[in-house]
Amino acid sequence: MQDLKEATSYRIALKERIMEAAMMLFRERGIKAVKMDDIAQHLGISKRTLYEIYEDKEKLLYYCIVTYDRRRHAYMENYVNEGHNVIDVIVEAYRMKLKETRTVCPLFYEDIMKYPQVEQYLKDEHERMRDGFVRFMQRGVEEGFLRSEINYQLVPHLLDATGQYVMNNQMLKKYPADELFDNLFLVSLRGLCTMKGYQVLEEAIATKIR
Repeated sequence: MQDLKEATSYRIALKERIMEAAMMLFRERGIKAVKMDDIAQHLGISKRTLYEIYEDKEKLLYYCIVTYDRRRHAYMENYVNEGHNVIDVIVEAYRMKLKETRTVCPLFYEDIMKYPQVEQYLKDEHERMRDGFVRFMQRGVEEGFLRSEINYQLVPHLLDATGQYVMNNQMLKKYPADELFDNLFLVSLRGLCTMKGYQVLEEAIATKIR
């Protein structure tokens, strides 16, 4: 029984180690450039062992993305529950995303939509989050930080369209990812703010970002 518990614990720990190593390599080099051999070699394990835990690279990538998303959502939920106002929450999410875009190879974003299971997960998750986004923005209106005349049902569709334009026109090859995100996010956000919200936003950015 003890041997079985130890074997199970080892397998769980190895699964996590593989995921962490794979995500690091994907982010550094892009997904397509990383082979299963590279991941096995990086961890000092056999490719057979790797395939016993993850049957192919897409399954491994899917696990990486889902795990990353769950960690990020859990962090932001805790941050919200600490009592921060809407602008503080938005700036914290912005800070995290900006840090990511500054450290992740642009090829990662280009490659990720080439894997159908991952692409479907991201689309489903995006749809699931949309209602929450609208409720959150309405809270910002109630707090006096965001403008009341904006159609917040429309905002995510416009942001999606802009993001799709960026990908379709391969703008990641022309501009750094953090510069594209910075301009898209901040320009849009400033346009949604009331004067009160704008002042709080600029103070928060100066304190937490710059």
